[in-house]
Parts: sequence; structure tokens; C-alpha cells
Amino acid sequence: MDNTTVQAKGCGDTRKSGGLSQCKAGERIEWGPRVSCVFDDDQNSPHSLLYSGSIRKTLMKLLPSDFFFSEEENEELALEFNRLLPILKWIEWGDQYVSIFLLCRHRINGVKFFYEMISRWLLPGKRPNICSFFATDFKLPDLMNETFTICEVVISLDNLLDKELTRHQLPILESEIRLGLISVYHASRILEIKGLSADEKTSIIQERIVSLLERRPRDFDHDIFMQMQHFLVMCSEEFKAIREHVHMSRIIYVFYLFRKILKNQMERFPAQRFIHVKLSKTYLHLPFGLKKVLGIFVALNLQGDNELFEERHIIAVLLNQSSKLSIINDSFFSRSSKEERIQLLYLEVDKEDGTDFSLAEMKQIKERLPEEIRNGIEKVTRPLFMPRNEEEVMRNIIILSNQLKFSRDLPQVMIAFDEQTEGELVFTVIWTRALRSSDAALQETFERNESFLKFIPDRIKKVGLLRKKYPKEVTVFRVKLAASAFLRADHSVDLFKARQAIVQELQRLLGEFRDYNGGMIAKQHEQFLALRSLFSSLERKEELLLENFFHSIFPIELRSLFNPQFLKKLFSMFLEGIQRNREAGGKEDIFLKSIDYLSCYLLLAYNEPAYKERIIECIQTLQIPSSQLLTLSLQVSETSYLGYIYLEENDEKRKRFLSEVSRQWDLIKR
Repeated sequence: MDNTTVQAKGCGDTRKSGGLSQCKAGERIEWGPRVSCVFDDDQNSPHSLLYSGSIRKTLMKLLPSDFFFSEEENEELALEFNRLLPILKWIEWGDQYVSIFLLCRHRINGVKFFYEMISRWLLPGKRPNICSFFATDFKLPDLMNETFTICEVVISLDNLLDKELTRHQLPILESEIRLGLISVYHASRILEIKGLSADEKTSIIQERIVSLLERRPRDFDHDIFMQMQHFLVMCSEEFKAIREHVHMSRIIYVFYLFRKILKNQMERFPAQRFIHVKLSKTYLHLPFGLKKVLGIFVALNLQGDNELFEERHIIAVLLNQSSKLSIINDSFFSRSSKEERIQLLYLEVDKEDGTDFSLAEMKQIKERLPEEIRNGIEKVTRPLFMPRNEEEVMRNIIILSNQLKFSRDLPQVMIAFDEQTEGELVFTVIWTRALRSSDAALQETFERNESFLKFIPDRIKKVGLLRKKYPKEVTVFRVKLAASAFLRADHSVDLFKARQAIVQELQRLLGEFRDYNGGMIAKQHEQFLALRSLFSSLERKEELLLENFFHSIFPIELRSLFNPQFLKKLFSMFLEGIQRNREAGGKEDIFLKSIDYLSCYLLLAYNEPAYKERIIECIQTLQIPSSQLLTLSLQVSETSYLGYIYLEENDEKRKRFLSEVSRQWDLIKR
């Protein structure tokens, strides 16, 4: 039906239709209801009749021929009209042309979506020749106030193959276009799956941020565009190509909200550390298909110019937390502000076995990650300049040479930390031995064998004779080794382990020797291993806590002398205190005590430094010998811990100790 008018049937017949009036037999009447287009408000517009006529003509092609001549009321007719939408039809005309029509409710960017689908995917691998395109919004005011959109695309097909491909593709595109016009979300997903260019994704991201600003003006201000601009500029094209625009928009607004929250918290509590974590599942569009990954957002405030938390730190924290996690290459994005001391990071992970993350696993990661991050912040220290004291070296040479009494005595050795460079640790070694004719120079031994130690010669001296026959030889040299092998989870360098590694390597290369200045260190190491063996299993975080716990014990000599069973009891109380403090949000002071037949134990957790001074003053009044009282002083996160083990066989003294400290604690809390 190609005409804009229709001949009414039946003389004297009256029909009801939105814009129809009564007519006599044989009169020509206007088809359908009144059409209102965008130009109707301007009485002088020459386009009003033109567009209304075009809309009317297209409606005739898309709707049933008798649609507006039914006996139904206007409300029922409006419902029927809405039920038919969206309508997508195509007509072949001439030898090479196809007209594709669309009638739908008005949707923001609906016309753009329709045009993108036809122009990009009607002929896969090539762009069709669009020789005409018409689209406009209109209303049917006699039926309803809703706005509708009508479109026509005319495609010129050059050959028979394109025509056959068009016939095949149009039914497929029809279902996708219908779904996309019903839901903005599905429209975005369809375009995302089919593939958007970086520029097209950028445009959609900008539209989403603008929409977010309009919908949530209390949460977002116009400065979010600065965050958006930074993201779009700093992200690589590869990063954008495989990620959905929905998730990239999420990165922008999550960073914005995190920064806003941190700034407010830091203004209220400038001395505190704040860490926020958010997890979000997303997909990567890889050449071989979709890959499901877990996006991790982290926001924290740095408390000094010497603090660092960057890509290598968050990767180390995640891998320490679970060996099953695998880091997605080139998924890291960050934004930092030195002035505000705010660090924002984003990283993606998946599981090595390829399975999805369960809700329980995500909850566990989110709960544990803040504490792991807090312990993983690196504190950069300035390099020290301290020339070696040659007088001390000579004094140590004399001390070691006097230790040699017989030719069969083991070499006497001192190992001392010298300096730390950017990536290496340097130790000075003084090696004193009774030299036999068959003994090779130490440097030659190093050169003949592979070693992770780098040998740097200093001097070789003869410092006397044994039995007037065997020279006492002193070799002073330095050894270098990589610092990275001895970094702890908190990025501090473990000099104790580095020294132990040197001792073991020197024994392998040069044979047995007496570690003159390592006796106490070796004893402490034995004691720590004995303590560690009392725990059947410890998580990596607890391993670090155990090390910090052991090396925070005073007096120092008690680390080597105290029964590991007593230390185990105090460490268990320490873990309990940390757990209770975490459950209380770090705001509750904690007092734990225990007593047995030989000793009693105390553990206090507090945030006010003055508490420690008053407890120490109280204990000093009891005049307990230092050999009987082990003290623990350690800080975890923002909370300080003070612990005691009091060795005393007298039951009354143990009870008095606990009673006095408990009374003082009650006075403090008042």
C-alpha cells in the first residue's frame, strides 16, 4: 500500500480511527491518526508536511493495512501498537537495492545502534554501500504521548553474492537489533561482543560517565572527567581492546569514589592508615574466546615520602596470599598523587586451574587482602655512608690470630655486615688460618667453583708462626650477594638469613670453620627453628609474624635461653589478640592473661602510647629480675602489643604479678 490516502468503503459508512472523522460514500479520507513530528512547533517550517508525509508513508509499509481502521477504542489501539514494537522489515526493489525499515520506541542512541549494526555487520568483512538513510522521532498525539522513532536505510548491493549474504544476515541481525532496542545494556553487550574500536569504546565510556553524573549528582562531580581523561590517556590500546567498556567505566568511577573516600578519612584522621579493596568479575575478549577474570581494586594512603606500594608489591602480596592465583599480564593500572599521598591500583587475576572464583573465595580474598597490603608496603631507606673502621679490622685480626693455638685448629672467622647497595648486600670477612704448604689461596678456590657470592679481595697478611713452622695467615675479603633473595614479605632485608647463607656457602667452598662472632646468632637461629617446629602449620602471614615476634623479645639473651614452649604460649595469645583486634576494627583495647604452674602470661593490645609507659612503671615496682621476665613489644598495623612471660615457681608471686598489672590496666581504662 503505497499511497498516503485510502478510499473508504461503503456509502454513508462511519469508521472510528484515531484521526478519522465521519465521511460519506466515495470520499477520499486521510489514512491513520494525526502525526506530530519535531518540526510541528515551528509554524513556518517547510519540513513539517514533508516529514509527516514521509512518516505516514513508512508507517503504511510497516503496519497492517487495516490497522487504523479497526473498531477498537484509542486506548486498545495504542496497546496494540506498542505490542507490535519494535518492527523491523526489509524490502528488495530494483535489481540491487534493499530498504531496511525500523519502527520502535524512542531510545537514547537507538538510531546509532541500528545504523552501527547494519553498516558494520550486514556484510561481514566489508562495509555496505548505504546510499540513503532517513531517521526521525515522532508522536501520535491522538493515541498516546510517547515518542517513537522511524528509520529507513537503503543499501546498494553490487553483486549476487552480496545479495545472498544480505538475505542470510538480515534474520540474524533482526533478533539482535530487537534485543538491543529493548535494553540499553543488551545493546552495549551486543556491540561489545561484535567488537568496538578503541574510539567507539571511548565514546561509549564518555556517555556512561555523563549518564552517571546526571543520575548520581551527590556521589559524582565534574572532576570525574579528570579521572576519565587520565584513564583513557594512560591505558594502552591493547588494554582497551580486550576489555568491555562497562568494566573500564567501572575502573574510572571506582577510582573516583575511592579517592573521594580516602580524602575524607585522611582529613578526619591524618595519622591513620586506610586501605580499601573491591573485587569485580569481568571478561577479557581474547582471540580464542572469552576469559573470565577477577578484577582487584586497591586504594590506600601512604604515610610518608619513603613509602612505596606499586605493581611489584601488589603482585607479591597476591602471590603470597595464594599460590593458586595467576596474574593477568599487562592488566595493571594505577594512579598516584604524591601531594595527596593516595595510591590507587587495579590488577586482574585468575586461577591456575581455570575455574571460576566462588563467593567464599572472593570473600576470603577481600577479608585478608587489607592486612597483607598493610604488611607489604615498602619503606625505602636512604643509603648509609660509613667508611670502614680500619682500627676495628686490625683489632679483630689480632683477636682471631690469638685464637689459633695449634696447626689443626679450625680457621677463625668473623663475618660482619658492611653496606647495602641498590641491589646487593656486602659483608666483610676476616679469615684467619694456620697455613700449610698444601693450602690454596682463598681467591683461587672461589675462582675454581661456581658460587652466588662475589669474591672481592682486600689483603692477605702473615701475623705470626705456630710452633715456628706454620704461618698464621689472615685474609680479609668482601663478599657480595643479591639482596632480592632475602627480602621478607614486608620488603625489609633479612640480614640474619643473608649471613646464614654466607656461612653455609663458605663452608661448602672452603670447609669447616669457627664462626667467631656468630655463636649467639647461631644459637638464636636454633631457638627460632625449635619454636617454629612447635607449630604444625602456619600461613605465610603468620610466618612473618612469628619472625617479628621472636626478634621483638627483650632482653636479647632470653631469645636463646627461654623454653620454646613458653614462647609458643605467648605467640598463641599474640595471634588471638590480633584476631580479636581485627574483629573489633582495630579500635578495642585488649587484655589477655594466663597462668600455669611455672609461669604466667600477659598480652595487651592498645592504641594509646601512654598506656605502655604506665604498665612498665607498674611492673618496675615489683622489682623482678630481668632473667625471669621476658618482654615482648611489637606493633602490627596501627595497634601496639605488649606481652610478658614471668617465670616464677612461687604461686603467690605469679598471682600478685597478674593482679597488679590488671589493677593498673583498670585504672588506665577509667
